[in-house]
Amino acid sequence: MNVSQLVPAGIQHPRVKQYLTIKNNTKSNPEHLACLEGLWELSLALNEGLEIRAFFVCPELLRGEAGEHLAQKIIDSGAHSYVVSEKVMSRLTDKDQPDGLAGIVQLRRFTWDDIKLAEHNRVVVLDGLEIPGNVGTIIRCADAVGAHGIILTNRRTRLSHPKLLHSSMGSAFTLPAIEAQIDEASAWLKEHGFKIITTDTDAPLNYRKADYRGRVAIVMGSERYGIMRQWYDAQDFSVSIPMSGKMDSLNVGNAAVLMLYELFYQQEPEKFDGTA
Repeated sequence: MNVSQLVPAGIQHPRVKQYLTIKNNTKSNPEHLACLEGLWELSLALNEGLEIRAFFVCPELLRGEAGEHLAQKIIDSGAHSYVVSEKVMSRLTDKDQPDGLAGIVQLRRFTWDDIKLAEHNRVVVLDGLEIPGNVGTIIRCADAVGAHGIILTNRRTRLSHPKLLHSSMGSAFTLPAIEAQIDEASAWLKEHGFKIITTDTDAPLNYRKADYRGRVAIVMGSERYGIMRQWYDAQDFSVSIPMSGKMDSLNVGNAAVLMLYELFYQQEPEKFDGTA
């Protein structure tokens, strides 16, 4: 890989400063840009056709031919590319042992039309979740069970947050995720025939006893604040997950896994009996 023609970028370079601003969430991000680090994340972004706005490579940290091949591929794509020192790369990435690659990527902007309607739909509403890692984990699980979309209301963490993207394992690049006000989201769901089901530790109905066939939206709230009142006003019914330990709630990510797999089982039982 020939980096002799690349522009060197120090810690004060505008593109490096832009990367750190996005990563640290110190300014608004109207362009919906995200910071990616490492071979795996950048490879996935490139394969998904995401635009790489800026690319940083540290030749001394590259590991083997795979890193060199990807770096050259990104450079050849016409992305603004820069060579940086090990010290600068350590500032750009969170890994203990960075592999010499980082970039600013333009994320997709999903719309309601990206949620493909079918006889059976699985949609997750995340209301007021604060921890990026939890949101990313739920997006990853939703992708695993073939969910059709994520709706974020009362948003408290950005979809471009590095920890959200890391924990989603790339699912955030492809699974439609839409930010909306509660009234807008509930109106869209009702217009398209979704059952709105809230999750509540005090609900009398066991989550295993509910009927999730058809179009279903499961509303999950934050562990600190729960679900906003408007969702209870819009709900069709509420369910709870039984527990017998000393603590009275599951981590929201764990609860989402249980709910999503129950939806998956009821809507596509053939996937569980070995016939599909």
